[in-house]
Amino acid sequence: MKVKPVLALPEGLEVTAIEMIDEVLTITAVSIQVYPCCPLCGTPALRVHSRYTRQITDLPCSGQQVRLLVQVRKCFCQVPGCARKIFLERLTPFVEPWARVTRRLYQIVQILGLATGGRLGIRVTDRLGIQTSRHTILRRIMALPTEPVGEVPQIGIDDFSFRRGRKFGTIVVDLQTHHVLDVLADRTADTSAAWMAAHPELEIVSRDRGGDYAAAAYKSAPQAVQCADRFHLLANLGKALEGVLARHLAAHRARIDQESRATPLSPVQGKGPPKKHPKHAEVCQAKREERLAQYQQVVARL
Repeated sequence: MKVKPVLALPEGLEVTAIEMIDEVLTITAVSIQVYPCCPLCGTPALRVHSRYTRQITDLPCSGQQVRLLVQVRKCFCQVPGCARKIFLERLTPFVEPWARVTRRLYQIVQILGLATGGRLGIRVTDRLGIQTSRHTILRRIMALPTEPVGEVPQIGIDDFSFRRGRKFGTIVVDLQTHHVLDVLADRTADTSAAWMAAHPELEIVSRDRGGDYAAAAYKSAPQAVQCADRFHLLANLGKALEGVLARHLAAHRARIDQESRATPLSPVQGKGPPKKHPKHAEVCQAKREERLAQYQQVVARL
């Protein structure tokens, strides 16, 4: 059985050795492209400058980590007008330039990240034999291209914190689909107005009670109806009720204080010491007489 079809390697690579190094299945291969092409002008190169070994991580095989050591060539571009004089032959689409993982491993990590997230994705990749971190999974997700924003008649706009208390941004959400449309770099009125100006189809803008987003909507979407979102409406209602209740509670306490001062205090007879049990009183009296007798004996000796 040939190794190359089993590993699904591209046609431009030839496997020369397979060995186990540090518990990693290491596959050594050589690029057999006849004439590597310049990435800028696309002209085939006839002269070789040097050779270079790329270390690439591939998908695990039966739970075993796989590492590719691919020997590629550096070539001269002989086109006088080309800005690239020396280039490294590409292995696309199998491996992107300057990448240290194969494209299929890159895509698998993206799929796992979209399905599970960062922390849960680590648990899955560890079971599959893929060495990565939650930060790498999140970077793979962030590298996905964003979908273009189409016509959106109703939006909700609010600020959020990139870094609590220091850096703030703006998030725009579609009120009909509840999907995030865009994330703006700051929360200024000019940035929000520029985004709204690109969407003249806006009909409803749901915002907070601040003035920046209101000014942006008046400036770039005057035809849109502005309304307060449910969160800020309930929050403002709660603050208003707290103020009303605080004023009523203060007035109630002041009235009670005035009434208590106007009412004279009734004389209250002081209570004597609590009565003791007869047996307990007898015991206390006997101990007192005993101490008194000892005192009198001491005084008599003096």
